[in-house]
Amino acid sequence: MMKLYTKITTFLLLLVMFSLSAQEYDDARYNVVLKQLKLNSSEVHNQLYTEKKMPNLEDSYIIVVPLLLGKFENDGFLVKNTILITDSEGKIKSKYIDETEFDSDAIRLNSFVIDTGFYRLNSTIRAFGITANYQGSSKPNPYSSSDISLYYPEGKTFKKILDNYNLRTYRGEWDMNCSGEVEEDNSVIILDKTETNGFANLKIKTENIKKFTNEINGDCRENKTSKFSYKTLKFNKTIYK
Repeated sequence: MMKLYTKITTFLLLLVMFSLSAQEYDDARYNVVLKQLKLNSSEVHNQLYTEKKMPNLEDSYIIVVPLLLGKFENDGFLVKNTILITDSEGKIKSKYIDETEFDSDAIRLNSFVIDTGFYRLNSTIRAFGITANYQGSSKPNPYSSSDISLYYPEGKTFKKILDNYNLRTYRGEWDMNCSGEVEEDNSVIILDKTETNGFANLKIKTENIKKFTNEINGDCRENKTSKFSYKTLKFNKTIYK
């Protein structure tokens, strides 16, 4: 039984399905947004463009506009995000130009996903996240990762308070048949009751999983180990470290 092959194939299929679902957006709102930004669609990586309704603000949508830096190539590209809050028709309420450049080459940038989880940093500020998802192209050495940044609205712009923090990494090596090993780190952000400089500390809970497979008497056997670790990020008046 090819247990490792099945699990890796299933993982990659789910990742692709998840990435595709993240690309859905309203065409009319998209056109209004690009018109206000004085952009045409050739200047935007449209497969990475995404939006999501804000649960805590009426008639408000978070929109990520990935601007191409240079020419798009199938084997690589570079983007920089303009992040917006708009109304349902696409009229811009808030705008932020993120200076982070996202590179896609052998490790391909697959999607941006907007996270509107309950990131209540203090009594008045609720943040949202944008996760960049990457996927490698090597079947013998599968790889994927997810990095999250956190922002909160301030007037007609945003403040970025967490910069590309790694939440998940999946890496492995196998013989395309049975024998191999996989290591995976999965982290969750927990808001702590303790504050630093007026913002809740972020407690990071990470599970490290290691899986080893080998063939025994024609059967593909798996051994798995798992352990948890914790760290705390504190707000230093500018960003979480």
